[in-house]
Amino acid sequence: MPPTPYEYLDRVYEVLGYRGRPFLKHAWREIIEHEIVVVEAPTGYGKTTLSQAFTLYSLDTGFKTTISYPLRALLEDQYKKFTELMRRLGYRDLVGTRYMHHRDSYYFVKPVTLTTVDTLSMTLFGLEPSDLDKVIGSIYGSITHTLGHYLFARATTLLSNLVLDEVHLLADTTRSLNFLASLILIAYQNGCRLLLESATLPESYLETLRRIHSGIHVVRFNESIDPEFIEERESKEINYEKPSKINDSDSKYKQIIEWLRLARREIGSEGFRALIVFNTVSEAIEMYDQLVKTEFKDMDIYLLHSRFRESDRRSKIMELKHKMELLKESLDKKIQSSINYIVIATQVIEAGVDITSNVFITDIAPANSLIQRLGRFLRYPGEKYGFLRIWYEDTIDETYKVYDGGLVKNTLDQLNCIGSKFNPHIPRAYRRLINNVYSIKDYRVDYSEIMDFIGLTLSLTSPHNAVKKFLELGGSFIRDTLLIPVTTEDIVKEGNPLEAIIPLSSMNLRGKAIVGKLVRDKDGEYRISEVTKEELKNILKLSLSEDFIALVIRGRYDPIKGLILGDK
Repeated sequence: MPPTPYEYLDRVYEVLGYRGRPFLKHAWREIIEHEIVVVEAPTGYGKTTLSQAFTLYSLDTGFKTTISYPLRALLEDQYKKFTELMRRLGYRDLVGTRYMHHRDSYYFVKPVTLTTVDTLSMTLFGLEPSDLDKVIGSIYGSITHTLGHYLFARATTLLSNLVLDEVHLLADTTRSLNFLASLILIAYQNGCRLLLESATLPESYLETLRRIHSGIHVVRFNESIDPEFIEERESKEINYEKPSKINDSDSKYKQIIEWLRLARREIGSEGFRALIVFNTVSEAIEMYDQLVKTEFKDMDIYLLHSRFRESDRRSKIMELKHKMELLKESLDKKIQSSINYIVIATQVIEAGVDITSNVFITDIAPANSLIQRLGRFLRYPGEKYGFLRIWYEDTIDETYKVYDGGLVKNTLDQLNCIGSKFNPHIPRAYRRLINNVYSIKDYRVDYSEIMDFIGLTLSLTSPHNAVKKFLELGGSFIRDTLLIPVTTEDIVKEGNPLEAIIPLSSMNLRGKAIVGKLVRDKDGEYRISEVTKEELKNILKLSLSEDFIALVIRGRYDPIKGLILGDK
């Protein structure tokens, strides 16, 4: 006999052996009673259990579930959690993934499909990635015209209940926010349940969503519902100073190493678990190169960024996960931990990587990103003491590295106002920060484009309009820059190139030597072929060709440091 709708979350807790969180139990009741729900809860609070309960509820009521993530690393981590839950419940082969070259849930056919937002957006409009080489012929006329599985791809999406995790990341650009807005309206029109989750949702962002659809129900963390959680977080002692200005870009590495030395003296016997976060991959790699020349070289040092092949990234995450299990066991037993490590990372650490640190050093970023990063600082109950430093470099103009300069400047101003009493773990404190940084003007939507997106789901005759819009937007419904699969010659020579395809922004290809293209011939063999000048002028068209696998670029791949780009 299936549980009542209100009992599904308790069922997840029972199966996984969790005690459960009071606020999540409150949020679950709200999810059951509303069709489109936004849930905001602190980092590390266990929001995944809501997605799992939502999935079980959907299965028992006759619906598939499609769960979408903004980052591959987050998807891979969540896949393990979903398969473990289903295994314990006695289900087999219900969960699958669909992203890049992972195709075990083609067209989202499995009852539970974990995917990326990119793949979700394409499939929603009938352009499942594996069909692109077919339907694109209606524009370029280079291959046999076919509709592919146009209507099937749309139907498998619209017959699912939908979850979007870390939904704050869909507000980074107008285009991604346009897609989110259209998805909300499409879900409403088609009677799909939609669950949106995040830890950091500025009030101006929520107001933007309410303007798009007044029926959105927002459930925000209430400290009075879980005072024990707040008490534990308030008990953490943090050595923090206002953000430090770095005048010389190269000197930041020396400053970080000095902070590490100071922190190690202060942390003492608590175990030394450091996390250093950069805004660009090149800086993270340089920090690694600098650190292994110091006395810290004998420690376990991990480098995490977006340019690792999947097997290497998974290996690093599994090593860290094992350390986290040992640390949690020590904290639960209230015994001194001997777990020590240094993790150097980029923005990939902001979502999905369940690690903690008691030393946290980071480049400044917009408030949303900063709070997400700090969710990996003193993350676990029982961690009491921490060392926190934030730096910024001399010039903050219209842009600051990969971020909007105005938001970075606003964040810096607010942090300077807070002074040295900053606790990033208390919701009322970080809400004040993000609400003071973001305003309604930071969330721009294009209603004309939203209506165009909605219109793509209404045509039943041809994918032509969806293809046309896809090409007009430069190859993505959610990104301003195209992600191109790339590899290097040394990876191809290893003989299994599909396991080492790395997505790279087209912007990062500028000034890089393109050696050729990796293609698959009619016999299924892989080879490197020449790239013509005409193909270089239209990278999007090249990437959509039938035999294309990846661009082969100059550079090298290092299992420890990842893809290292070479210049012309």
